[in-house]
Amino acid sequence: MADQTKENPGRRWWRIALLSFVVLPFVPEIVVLAVAAIANAAGCEAGSKVACELGSVSASGIIGSAVEAGTTIGGAFGGGVAVAWLAVCCLFITLGWTRLVSRLLLSLAVSMLFALLPYLAPALSLIPSTSESCTPNEGGVGPCVVYGGDIGDVAHDTVILPWFILQGAPMALGTFVVYAIVAVILRIMAGRRATAAQ
Repeated sequence: MADQTKENPGRRWWRIALLSFVVLPFVPEIVVLAVAAIANAAGCEAGSKVACELGSVSASGIIGSAVEAGTTIGGAFGGGVAVAWLAVCCLFITLGWTRLVSRLLLSLAVSMLFALLPYLAPALSLIPSTSESCTPNEGGVGPCVVYGGDIGDVAHDTVILPWFILQGAPMALGTFVVYAIVAVILRIMAGRRATAAQ
């Protein structure tokens, strides 16, 4: 019983670390949605030609920078960062949970999340800010004016980014398969050692 209480706080920290690693890549999209909500609450309109100032900065400037960061992260994940990121997540899962079923289900959920969301999130976060003044397209045609400022080509990049799913999804699912095989083998070996010790 005493061992369990000592072990639980350690596992809790690994679970917090996992949550942080799951949320961290999507901070730019959270910023975009938060700025759009604040701008709307301040009475600004997404399609307006009048600049929406939030203190000393413009809403369009923050949104443009955050969308650019989101597309950069998505491109990096599609370029191979997804494998390393998921490997760290799987390590946190192993250290944070003891049951094999929990580990496998969590690693599958995280792998599915990173198989799709890094490439879709930038476009999804921009939806509340789009209007007739901003229609992102693959051809990169036209400006994208949100809250009175042109955020440039980054809006058009969000439409192209989902193509990275073709690279990112197999990497994410492959990482899960490798983790699942290793986790099962380790559990079988631990079971055999426990039996031999008896």
